[in-house]
Amino acid sequence: MSLTASFAPYAELHRAAGTPYLVTAFSARLPITLVPVSVLAAVTSGTGSVAVGGLAAAATSVGEAVGGPTLGALADRLARRGGQRPVLLAAAAVNVAALLVVATGAGLLPVPLLLLATFAAGFAMPPIGSFSRARWMRRTPALVPTAMAGESAADEVAYVLGPALAGVVALVGSPATSLLVAAALVAVAVPAFALHPSATTPTGSAAADGGGARTGSRASGELFRRLAVVIAAAVGMGLFFGGGQTTLTAAAQEAGSIGAGGLLVAAMGVGSAFTALAMVAVPERVSLSARLATAAGVLLVGIATMAVSLALTPSLLALAAATALAGLAVGPAMVTITSMAAERSTAASGATAMTLVGSGIVVGVGSGAAAAGWLAEHHGALHATGVLAFAAAVLLAAAVAAGRGRARRSAEPVVQEPAA
Repeated sequence: MSLTASFAPYAELHRAAGTPYLVTAFSARLPITLVPVSVLAAVTSGTGSVAVGGLAAAATSVGEAVGGPTLGALADRLARRGGQRPVLLAAAAVNVAALLVVATGAGLLPVPLLLLATFAAGFAMPPIGSFSRARWMRRTPALVPTAMAGESAADEVAYVLGPALAGVVALVGSPATSLLVAAALVAVAVPAFALHPSATTPTGSAAADGGGARTGSRASGELFRRLAVVIAAAVGMGLFFGGGQTTLTAAAQEAGSIGAGGLLVAAMGVGSAFTALAMVAVPERVSLSARLATAAGVLLVGIATMAVSLALTPSLLALAAATALAGLAVGPAMVTITSMAAERSTAASGATAMTLVGSGIVVGVGSGAAAAGWLAEHHGALHATGVLAFAAAVLLAAAVAAGRGRARRSAEPVVQEPAA
């Protein structure tokens, strides 16, 4: 199969969604990658305390981890009353207000109020990537595999551009200015995403007739049970993201060029975006659990190469090459994880499922960053790669568990929402 033929499904994706939707969905997800680093910089600058800045960034992450599934479940329950639209519009308003409070009050507010504001900013952060995936599940189920690959690639590009944009704005203006830019993006792009026709459930669809509003605790419990191994895999990816960013920053600092840490992280994201897109070329006969196991294996090789590079040479160029190798596994792993979530949920619970995965990643990021930070500070960047190896092991264990449960799941009836 030629490279052109392999990527042909994306043309169908474009025809189904249209350019305005794709541009809006990408723009609206930028704030979620821009806000954490901007909060850290703005609060640290305003208070003069890195510790308070770290607490503020942590409060933002905790808020996001709790708020994502809450917003997702609410959108599913409101399937016949506007779906994602009212949830996104309300969340955007709260998020913008919270970001403005942090931007203007970072050096003025008492620390408890500042932490409350950053928690609110995280809680109300519109989960655009998760909601966009849920829209594909509900409106064009035949395109879900391609959509998951495209969404993951968009996430990777956003996670490279977001921090870079925050850095440029902070240099030109101030750390607080980057929060104002994030607020402006939320105020413009999120309502545009919310008002797109795809935000509402198509009349007569399973989601509309099934009544996400009637999804009770029993169905929610069943959904969480089905997603348990997927959420574990998401936590593993988060551990890698958080631990990787911290490890690379520490390695750059040890080399006397802390500013290069962002470039090392970017090297990981570039390869990841390409391999995410390339996942559409993988034959359907290759199971999702096998794909995840393969990605975990490649990730382990990449991490081992990073460790060898750190042990043998101080060259950041060699570390960048090793990091890029590890990054090749990130895109496929993310595509597979979201595809597994789609496979184990229904269209009526899509937003809940995808935001649960997103929260798993957020929890992993915070845990990975904390663990790798402690190891790097006390033992050096080389030892911090142990967190990355643990993250890959979690992914591999999730893949094995998913493979063992595949036959059992196929024999179980899928919980169907009651007919109207």
